[in-house]
Amino acid sequence: MRRIDAGSANAANSPEQLVKSAAYDVGFSLAGIAAASASPRSTIVYEKWIREGRHGEMRYLSGGENKRRNPTLLLEGAKSVVCVAVNYYAKSKADWNQGAWEDGRGEVAIYAHGRDYHEVMGDMLGELERRLGAMFPGMRARSVVDTEPISERDFAVQSGIAWLGKNTCVISPEYGSWIFLGELLTTLDLEPDAPLKSLCGKCTKCIDACPTGALDPYFMDTIKCISYLTIEKRGEIAPKFHAAIGRNLFGCDECQRVCPFNDAAHESVVFAGAERNSLTRMRLEELVHLGDAEFKDLARHTAIGRCKADGMRRNAGIVAGNRGTCDRDEDPA
Repeated sequence: MRRIDAGSANAANSPEQLVKSAAYDVGFSLAGIAAASASPRSTIVYEKWIREGRHGEMRYLSGGENKRRNPTLLLEGAKSVVCVAVNYYAKSKADWNQGAWEDGRGEVAIYAHGRDYHEVMGDMLGELERRLGAMFPGMRARSVVDTEPISERDFAVQSGIAWLGKNTCVISPEYGSWIFLGELLTTLDLEPDAPLKSLCGKCTKCIDACPTGALDPYFMDTIKCISYLTIEKRGEIAPKFHAAIGRNLFGCDECQRVCPFNDAAHESVVFAGAERNSLTRMRLEELVHLGDAEFKDLARHTAIGRCKADGMRRNAGIVAGNRGTCDRDEDPA
């Protein structure tokens, strides 16, 4: 094993153990280590996906190829990636969605009910960086939460905290796919963990359950995905997708709901008790007429702001049409 001067740290503990222990102490559910280099296969698959236009209007995904291949362009001298995850499942939020239809509301993907995970994970990674800096003087690091051209799923797989599922979500044995990913690029030279083997086997429940047929094994045609349509797409959603969107006001959890590895989902320590965003409480007829300024205020510090006010009005109009509370051809704005 490569040696690192851990200063005053207990010499009986390896640097890798110290790093992971610090991550768990901060509150992360999972922690693993990967070398700071993207796997060639992941890079090839991703770049082909981009060339085929599968990313739709998410043009920001088509830049930064060099950084994606070589994370040292994000942090000079990076040798390791500390991969972390936080379980975000909350039964109360799943139950809230179950009762949405009867209350005249739409369903909001569980991840978006509370505070924006970018902020929560960012704060936690910042604390981890501070702790590691105290343990390993001279260490340099850079935290990433879904905001830089880095293959988060690839590194999660390399680090052994999860495997890539057929629904293209990463799945951990302990928490299923209800996890947020984050990375801490570091100049520490750490021993990588062994990757996990996929346990999906012959199961195709996620593929069979996808309302729009966006999934093939380990591949997503994003422009068909309800999460993409209701969150990332701007402007009109093609009428052919309206019925399939069903109750999904923001995002879609269908491929996760049916995954056998999510059957025994753990209640999140970090996110379960978080205050629910007001937008998840609003009835569809309210959201259809929601003003720009009010939406911006209510969506502050939440992931729901990603769809913008126009997108929320559009989504609410489609879901209301599916529910039969307004004419499907009515202008939701």
